[in-house]
Amino acid sequence: MVGLKIGLDIGTGNVTAAIEGKGVVLCEPAVLALERDTGKVLAAGKEALNMTGRCPDAIKLVRPLLSGGISNLENSKLLLRKFIERICKNKIFKPTVAATMPAGLTNLEKRNILECILNAGAGRAVLIEEPLAAALGTGVMLDKPYGTMIVNVGAGTTSVAVITMGSVAVAKSAKIGGNDMDKKIKTHLKTNRGVAVGKLTAEELKIILGGAEIRDESIVAISKGKDMSDGMPMFFEVTAEEIHFAIRECIEEICKAITEVLEVTPPELVNDITDDGIFLCGGLASMYGLDKFIEKQTGIKVKIPGRETEIAALGALRTLVEEDYLSQNGYHFVTLEIME
Repeated sequence: MVGLKIGLDIGTGNVTAAIEGKGVVLCEPAVLALERDTGKVLAAGKEALNMTGRCPDAIKLVRPLLSGGISNLENSKLLLRKFIERICKNKIFKPTVAATMPAGLTNLEKRNILECILNAGAGRAVLIEEPLAAALGTGVMLDKPYGTMIVNVGAGTTSVAVITMGSVAVAKSAKIGGNDMDKKIKTHLKTNRGVAVGKLTAEELKIILGGAEIRDESIVAISKGKDMSDGMPMFFEVTAEEIHFAIRECIEEICKAITEVLEVTPPELVNDITDDGIFLCGGLASMYGLDKFIEKQTGIKVKIPGRETEIAALGALRTLVEEDYLSQNGYHFVTLEIME
């Protein structure tokens, strides 16, 4: 292939990219800052995220990627074009991109993602199921008839899949993730404490205090918000136990998706998973107690492979480096000419 090979993990919260020979070269929030009247791009990624709750009316922030898919084609194209330009710089040839997608998308949703990537500057593109890419990123063997379960917990979706011989045997994508936890935290504080907080504050509390289980020790953080009674700014204390109760419904939904996949997985593959464990990755993999909570619900050991936010992009890149894998497993590249 001529041009760069890019493994692209398109998530609701972040876009992560890896290239051959260098590994992960980009991990940016999927946020775009636009001039409201003209639609001109003012910032993308971290720079745009830092404007959250702070920008004037003349600027609007958009998150064009929804639950691992595309909620706005034009804005998604602008966002991905910015990222692809950063990676490719002044390269003459257009890159070849293998991008992740949630399991279970419709053909129209797949077409929207491919069209967006190609219009953003890719020469050729192929889509790989997100949990399969994560499995490949952990180094799973492609030619062995052995079952491996991958759980990828992201900002917008939780993808669960059982992989065998380099292909997806069973999969489910649940629209539950870190963003839902942020909303639960905001609602809890507003309803029970009379305090309004922004998205960034809610996310920070989730990262610092969030847990799938109640900790043995008491942990308290001081945060800033707005008093709902008089609209004035205020400092307030919040405990890890309080945040746990705010997000526990989301944790239960994640476990429900896992058990539903296990219920329909063939017994031989379940035996393999029981022996080898469940691999947990994604942005929330390191949340306190999530691995132990899943273990209690399933009776299966949970492993966190490390670099959990990067392995899907690395796995997507692996499919480009090991070219025979794509053709042997029925994946095909598309171009804008083919789609037209």
